[in-house]
Amino acid sequence: MAEQSKNTLGQASPGEKPAERRSSPRSRSRGKQRRSQRSVFQYITVLFGAAFLLLLMTYMMQQRLNKAEIDDLQQSSNSTLQTLENIIEERNQLREENEELSQQLEEANQAAEEANATAEAQARSLQAMDWFWRIQRQFSRGYTSAARELAQQFEASGLVDALPDVSYAEPDGPSPKQQYAELYDLLF
Repeated sequence: MAEQSKNTLGQASPGEKPAERRSSPRSRSRGKQRRSQRSVFQYITVLFGAAFLLLLMTYMMQQRLNKAEIDDLQQSSNSTLQTLENIIEERNQLREENEELSQQLEEANQAAEEANATAEAQARSLQAMDWFWRIQRQFSRGYTSAARELAQQFEASGLVDALPDVSYAEPDGPSPKQQYAELYDLLF
């Protein structure tokens, strides 16, 4: 029995010659199984290595794409920041211009108000001089009652104060206001 078990394991018995060694079908199937396991293991290793290599290449390509996108975003961010700084600078310039224009507008409004006041005063002065001229004309023609009526209307209009204090025709002569006061004293 011991010999049989040795034969079954693939070893020759003492009486057999080495050339006549024959492997049993069991040992042949184990060898094939080991070889097929080794080739499957090698195949899996190659596939795993290829998959790892593909993953590594994908990772590197993704990193390169990410770096390019980050660079683009950085450039976009820088240009946006520059645009924002330009807008802020322009806004500050516009504020300064607005303040200057507001000040100029205020000065122009004051000048316009002064011009309106001067024009209004001159218009009142012109009306007062017209009244004075008509009263003086009526008086010089000898129509004292008509001159008196015009003087009363002139007093009622409130334009007496608008008569000029200075004589423009004769710098040293009496002013229209002084002349009217003398005429008023003669009429009343």
